[in-house]
Amino acid sequence: MADNEQHASGAVPRMFEEFVSQLRAGTERLEAVARSGGRLAPGPDVAALPGAISAAQVTSIADGIAAQRRSIEALKAQLSSFDEQLAVLEAMLAPLAEWSRAWADLEHRLLPGRRGEQPP
Repeated sequence: MADNEQHASGAVPRMFEEFVSQLRAGTERLEAVARSGGRLAPGPDVAALPGAISAAQVTSIADGIAAQRRSIEALKAQLSSFDEQLAVLEAMLAPLAEWSRAWADLEHRLLPGRRGEQPP
């Protein structure tokens, strides 16, 4: 799961970098056309204009963020469940720990020589 999280977390910045790079390239092409006074000829480059690219890329980025948030919600649910299990275990162990302390005290009082001590 950690690999998926690392992949997902790296995907969004990479998508932003690609988006900005394509936006910059499209803007530079439009500036060049505007400086030359010409018109943009229809063709395969028209599909790569910033307006055409941005909608799909922003949707993809938003979907990636939503997926990351769903992953975080799943992790929260898992951690909450684990915390509840630990609370039950803690509650079960508390009386056992108290009983163990009482037993050790009793042993200490009744069998002092056992631990290298002399009886009073």
